Amino acid sequence: MPLRRREFFQRSAVAAAVLGLPLAQAEKLFAQEAPPLPPRGLFATDPDRYWALLRRQWLLAADRINLNCGSVGCTPLPVLRAMIDHILSAEEFREAALPWFGYEENARIREVHEALAAFLHCKQDELAIVRNATEANNVVCNGLDLKIGDEVLLTDQEHPGGRCCWEQKAARYGVKLNYVALPKPPASTARIVELFERALTPKTKIIVFSHITTVTGVVLPAKQICTMARAKGVLTHVDGAHAIGQIPLDLHDIGCDFYGTSPHKWLMAPKGTGTLFVREEHLEKLWVNIASGSWRDFSLKAYRFSNFGTSNLSVMVGLKAAIEFFQAIGPERIYARMHQLATQVRDRVTAHPQLRVVNASADPANHEFFSALLSFEPAQPAPSAASNAMKKVAEECAARNIRLAGGAERIRIATGLFLQPTELGAFFELLDAGLRS
Repeated sequence: MPLRRREFFQRSAVAAAVLGLPLAQAEKLFAQEAPPLPPRGLFATDPDRYWALLRRQWLLAADRINLNCGSVGCTPLPVLRAMIDHILSAEEFREAALPWFGYEENARIREVHEALAAFLHCKQDELAIVRNATEANNVVCNGLDLKIGDEVLLTDQEHPGGRCCWEQKAARYGVKLNYVALPKPPASTARIVELFERALTPKTKIIVFSHITTVTGVVLPAKQICTMARAKGVLTHVDGAHAIGQIPLDLHDIGCDFYGTSPHKWLMAPKGTGTLFVREEHLEKLWVNIASGSWRDFSLKAYRFSNFGTSNLSVMVGLKAAIEFFQAIGPERIYARMHQLATQVRDRVTAHPQLRVVNASADPANHEFFSALLSFEPAQPAPSAASNAMKKVAEECAARNIRLAGGAERIRIATGLFLQPTELGAFFELLDAGLRS
C-alpha cells in the first residue's frame, strides 16, 4: 500500500538512519513499490513475456548477471519490503515489548513456523529457525552425544559448512569420520544407495549427506538413503542448503532425522535465514549449542534450538514473505523454469567435446540426478587446453560482472528464477570464445 507523503518522508528518514543509507537513496527505495506479478494467464499464451515481466520483481542491476544463486540468491522486492517495513515498525515501537527481535516465542514467529511447516511438510514443533544450513549442521553435530570410536559417514562432496563441524568433533572427541566417494557422473539410484550401505560399519551412528551437493549439483536419492539407514538403526542428517526452493520437499516423506536449509539461495529469502528440522522423537535427545534461559525447557520443542538471544525477527518476517512470493508464482512453475534453463546450459556445454557435465546422466532423458545447479569440468585431467580455457572464461566473466563459481578445474552455474535467457546467452558467448581460442 503506498505511503502518505508525510509518512513517506518520515519513514525514509528513519530508514536512512537505521539502514545506514543516504537520505536520497532511502527515499528512492521507499518510492519503489513492487510491481504486480504478471497475469497468471499470460504464462499460457506468452511464457517468454511472462518471465521477462517477472524480472521486474528484483533490484538486480542491469549490468550484473548472477549465475551463482547457489551461493547467494537475489531477494525480490516484495520480500525486501516486508522485511524493511518490519524493521521500521519495530524501531517505531509499534510492536509489543520483547518480541520485535525474536528473543521469545511469539505470534510473529508462529506465523513464520506455520508457513514453513506447510512448505516443508512437517510439524511446526519440529522446526527451528536458524541463520543458515551451516548453523543447522552445527546444531546437530554438536548436539548429539557421540563417544570415542563412534563413526560418522559423510560424502566426499560436502560443503565446509556441513563437513568442518564433524572434523572438529573428530579432533576433540575421537569420533571417526568415513567417506563415500560419489561417482561423477552419478550411477543409478540403487548404486548410490549401495555405496552408502557398503560404507556402514557396526559403529556408524549417523549418515550426513547433502540433498543436492554443492560441488557438482547432483540430486542424491535422499528418501532411499534414509530408508536404508533407518532399517539399520542409523540416524540421518541431510544438508538441504540447495534443495529448499529448487525441488519439492516433504521432510516426513523423506524420512530423515534432521534436515537443515539455507533459504537465502533458491527460495530468495533474506540473508541470515535458515531452518532446522528435528524429527519429533529426537527433540529431547539433542543438546542446544547456545544455552539460554530455557535451554532445558522441552515444552518449547524445536524452538529450543532457536533460543539464542536477541536476533533479527525482521529477516524471519522476510522469510515468510519469500514463501508467499514463491507460492504466488507457483512452485511447480518455478521448478520447471529453473530446470529448463539448466537444460539449456547442459546442452550448450555438452556440445563441446572437451567438456563434460558432472551432475547429469549420460542419457539426456534421465533427469534423476540433474538439478538447476550444474557443474562441468574438462573431459581430460588438468592441466589441459580445456582447463586453461575454463580459467580464462571464469576470469572474463568476473571482468564483465557475470558471477559464477569455479575456474580451471570446474565451473558451476546456478539457474535461478530471476535469470533471463539473454543473460545465459552472454555467458555462452564467453564460453564458446574461450574454448575456441
